[in-house]
Amino acid sequence: MGNPMGTKDTTRKFSFFPKTLASCVEPLTRPVFKEKGLAGSRVLTEWESIVGKNLAAHCLPEKLSFPAGKKTGGTLTISAENGFATELQHMQHVILERLATYFGYQAVVRIAISHTFLPVAPTQKAQPPAAKLPPGSSALADEVQDADLKAALQSLAKALEE
Repeated sequence: MGNPMGTKDTTRKFSFFPKTLASCVEPLTRPVFKEKGLAGSRVLTEWESIVGKNLAAHCLPEKLSFPAGKKTGGTLTISAENGFATELQHMQHVILERLATYFGYQAVVRIAISHTFLPVAPTQKAQPPAAKLPPGSSALADEVQDADLKAALQSLAKALEE
């Protein structure tokens, strides 16, 4: 149903549930991707599902260009890790087949490989510093009456002093 007055509907659409980043970014990037055609946006946004997780970990689509006035027969530039470029070169026919299968037509007929891919280094969690007690801390357990508890506390204090 449309607006009876013929004016633009200004009601906000919102959800109480979180959205994926892709669903939020896609409306913003749609004008830019529209210049490249449907295939351009889908290759960039759905790269992992097109080529697979293992391959996507070592390369990313960089650019999709088409011959003047056409939206098929394009050249896909893929940035690859330095050590992975040779393997990617041998897998070109597999990637082209996956792209053709995914889109249902030959949107991409040629692949160019670029050596500009820099994988994101995994972040390492900082290790908390080891607990250290000042020398002589085992003497604090001297006032404890229970012999077993006293021995355990002194043993722990000696271990943490080292």
